[in-house]
Amino acid sequence: MPKQFFHKWLPSSEKVTNLKFMKFFGQRALNPLLWYVNRHSIAKAMFIGTFWGILPVPFHSLFIILTVLWIEVNLPIGLCMAWLTNPVTVVPILYLGFWFGSKIYHVNMINQEMLLGVLHQIINWLKNFGHGHIDLSLAKILVSGLIIEATLFAFLFYLATHLLWRWFLVKSWKNRYKNKKEEAI
Repeated sequence: MPKQFFHKWLPSSEKVTNLKFMKFFGQRALNPLLWYVNRHSIAKAMFIGTFWGILPVPFHSLFIILTVLWIEVNLPIGLCMAWLTNPVTVVPILYLGFWFGSKIYHVNMINQEMLLGVLHQIINWLKNFGHGHIDLSLAKILVSGLIIEATLFAFLFYLATHLLWRWFLVKSWKNRYKNKKEEAI
């Protein structure tokens, strides 16, 4: 059953609330709903964690915690999903985000010349201590695409969680029915 799996796998509420950055949230972090394991709590936490985890924003764990505290769903699952963005996945996430953005704005995908131009602008901006020009049109395309990508993948993880949980539940019911039928024979 998924519920037993999550109870065994997730850290205890004491372990998470004793983390230094969790002390900032005080008694709100001790809310029992943040540790509740059921299909709806886990699925919503997957949505929140996936959405913020895909967006490469600084301190996305903070955004996950604030959203989880507001909606009151499973905190550890939401935080675990923050690790979707890591050095291995960041390039595909950014590429797919730019692809979505290029489809929204009807522009061509970024090529090597565009990438070098943006890199040159960033280096020039850094050399001049923040003075200079950076073309934000590519940022607009990327951010729009990342928001679409984050929403899409968050919804897919939410739906997959519901479906897999239901599948395990039905499978368990069938096994229980089959065992009772065999015992009766």
